[in-house]
Amino acid sequence: MKKLIGLLFLCALLLQVAGSYVYFIVRLTGIRQEMRAQLKNKPDEELTLLTFSAEEFRKVSVDDHEVKVSGKMYDIARIVSREDHVLLYVVHDEAEDNLLVLLNEMVQRSAKDKKPVPSQLLQLLSLLFLPVDHELLTPGIEIINHSTSYLFSQDSTSPTIDGPPPRG
Repeated sequence: MKKLIGLLFLCALLLQVAGSYVYFIVRLTGIRQEMRAQLKNKPDEELTLLTFSAEEFRKVSVDDHEVKVSGKMYDIARIVSREDHVLLYVVHDEAEDNLLVLLNEMVQRSAKDKKPVPSQLLQLLSLLFLPVDHELLTPGIEIINHSTSYLFSQDSTSPTIDGPPPRG
């Protein structure tokens, strides 16, 4: 049970730290799948035609399905290669642009934040946890008391001397 609670706490902590990046990856994958599905049904009249040389096409190509031109992302519906240039039938992907702007803004804000890490967080992260003896937690097992000198009280059976330590 304790392992499960610890695992849930760790997952919650990781989600807090990396949650926005997980959201970004999941949302970006969803946007790309939606655009590929839309491109299959788009007629040529609704597509934008971009013409590049082979070298320019290599520079603007992000992957096999996307290009980035003037800071805007375009999804490629078709590529037509001619002898000295490449024709791209594309659609501007506004949703992906907005998502990339959101991620860029988050990264810039965190880079601009010059506040020190709160001391409470540093204390939490620097805590040392000792392993628990499972024998003490099992019902029916007698708890072992260790008798060390600092645990004895004044009414203990061992004699104590109330006085200053000897001078040497």
